[in-house]
Amino acid sequence: MASRFLLAGVGDLNGRVARRLLDRQATVTGLRRSAADPALGFEQQSVDLAVEPWPDVGADVVIMALSAAQRDAAGYRRGYVQPVQQLGRSLQQWRKPPERVIVVGSSRVYGANDGRELTEDSPINPSDWGGDCLAEMEAAVDRLPVETTVARLSGIYGPGRDWLRRMALKADTTPPATNHWTNRIHIEDAAAALVHLATMPAVASRYLVTDRLPTPLFEVLNYLREQQGLPVLQAEPDVAGGKRLLSDRLAATGFEWQFANYQAGGYETL
Repeated sequence: MASRFLLAGVGDLNGRVARRLLDRQATVTGLRRSAADPALGFEQQSVDLAVEPWPDVGADVVIMALSAAQRDAAGYRRGYVQPVQQLGRSLQQWRKPPERVIVVGSSRVYGANDGRELTEDSPINPSDWGGDCLAEMEAAVDRLPVETTVARLSGIYGPGRDWLRRMALKADTTPPATNHWTNRIHIEDAAAALVHLATMPAVASRYLVTDRLPTPLFEVLNYLREQQGLPVLQAEPDVAGGKRLLSDRLAATGFEWQFANYQAGGYETL
């Protein structure tokens, strides 16, 4: 497998990616806006990836899992679009281009809210400024002069991400307005999928990184309520809206989920 990895963004997701790569005896360098954290156990450099040249560390694979410092269109462009553009400029100065660039994107680019099934080949039609910025990022990724893939993640859950459980706890008094289709990916499965895509012989240009079971919201809420010993919600609206993401392309690569659906134990890790 590739032996040297450059991780752009050293948040929770890429931190877990790094641990998996280090377990494989790979060399890892992280680029981050903030100061290095020695406790992570790998080299980190402080770089503003949106405007500064990306350092050439001889990486075989680049994995980008970035975040926006502010939640508006300008913040999203600076957090997601401009770093990809800056990488493209920086690659012209690198001694050797990486073999592959993997970029974490989002299923937000689809913009669909009518319950339809979606695959990587489904057309995207962003419905808000966030989706527009992420679609612009994907277009910038496609222009990079190396092999690239965008991993479109659904909603991440796991330790520290328990908003759905908190919603379930109060759903008897303040229920959600709709019982729409939902999709999720445990953060450990997301990290494992990125490492899997980084080490495959070849990749497609897009992968949906989501679990194997799109599920109506109230079904998940009732499961979480039962976990807490609470009664299930009796008034369950008809299922309407949302989207159903199909991860068959990722499954066809041989990837195996640790938490293949919402009942597989992932919520017990919160």
